[in-house]
Amino acid sequence: MKYLATMALALVPLTSMATDLTIPAGQAYLVGVDQQELILDKLNIGDDARISFAPGVNSWRVHARLANIGKNVVIDGRGSAGQNGAPGVTAPACDEFVDGQPGESGQAGSDGVEIRLQLALESLGSMEIFSAGGDGGLGGAGGDGADLNTKCDAEVAGEGGNGGDGGEGGRGGDVTFLYQSVAKTESGDSMVSRLSINADGGAGGEGGDAGSGGAGGGGYYATKKTLTGSGRKWVAGATGGLAGSPGVMGSAGKPGRILVDQLITSTVKAVPSSSEVSLKALQREIARLRQRIEKLEAQQGAEQPAKSD
Repeated sequence: MKYLATMALALVPLTSMATDLTIPAGQAYLVGVDQQELILDKLNIGDDARISFAPGVNSWRVHARLANIGKNVVIDGRGSAGQNGAPGVTAPACDEFVDGQPGESGQAGSDGVEIRLQLALESLGSMEIFSAGGDGGLGGAGGDGADLNTKCDAEVAGEGGNGGDGGEGGRGGDVTFLYQSVAKTESGDSMVSRLSINADGGAGGEGGDAGSGGAGGGGYYATKKTLTGSGRKWVAGATGGLAGSPGVMGSAGKPGRILVDQLITSTVKAVPSSSEVSLKALQREIARLRQRIEKLEAQQGAEQPAKSD
């Protein structure tokens, strides 16, 4: 879902802090933990470039005063899938236990990366942004119960182990795309029509299968050694063991919020970029701008009608 609105915000000049970032065509770029917030003069991304995120990166915020983005660009901030649960051990015949062991639960999928881009767009070929949560891991299958065995003194057939529960899906990361069009030959609306965003929640993992109960059998005579010699002894039969219960499917993760808005520069006086402006003053200006954006995002979310089941 996209919330489309028009906001009047000032693009704060940050010359003393800004730099450039160029990702060549066809190259893979890994965002590290020290690059979670970038303030750029220029952002250039070539055709078929792919951006991904190192472990530990939970969010990526980019503010660029001029951006050129090529065709088939991918920003992949999807969460990773949870680990599958191990299966339960099947009970061996004539051992100290006859019941199958339960399967382990699947692990939860990780959340998608929160992505916020604030760009003065000069060109945009096409771009896909993924911030979906990771799928939950599968529950492990329960182990089978041991069969009734005439070669040992087992008097019952084992029950099957329960299947492990599936892991929960990860939450989709919020995606915010704020843009100001500075293109000379194309409108901003036309450019962002080639932008695709997926912030779905991860699917819940399926529960593990139940273990089967062991097979029973009728009564029988068994030859037993005694102090006076060998003799025949009646051994009662047993019904088959009960099957275990299947694991419960994990719940799906919640989708992330998606906000696509056009920025219109206001008449707010720009912050001077001379050497007299302190770093703290620039940081305060950034914080004020961020608060205004988050307030407008909250208003957008409150205006959306609740979905009925």
